[in-house]
Amino acid sequence: MAQDKNSGGAGQIIALVVIAVILGIGYVALDFYSDGEKNKAIAESRGMQVVQALSRHKLETNTYPDALDKLVPKFVDALPKCPGSDAFAFKLNGNDYTLSCQNIVFKTQPYSYDSRTRGWQG
Repeated sequence: MAQDKNSGGAGQIIALVVIAVILGIGYVALDFYSDGEKNKAIAESRGMQVVQALSRHKLETNTYPDALDKLVPKFVDALPKCPGSDAFAFKLNGNDYTLSCQNIVFKTQPYSYDSRTRGWQG
């Protein structure tokens, strides 16, 4: 009978350990998600400054620049940075472009603005 009490206690300890591990995994996943959401908002806010500068450049010159640094200082005082202080990646494709920040969504995927859809995705 003493063995039954000990095995019941061991079972409860194992269940508590499993619950603790599951809660820990959930906390880490939530941390990744909330950091990703915060970084997406920062990227969009800063990225829209670049989008506006690109729009002003196109209105004045009828073309987009081939590099973002050509927006400074006439169209923007300084180029904003992605969360984590990386520069925005800029890819020009004819009359369209994309702006991207790396490692934003769940800290592993890029987050990009597409001038054709005028929206952010990633």
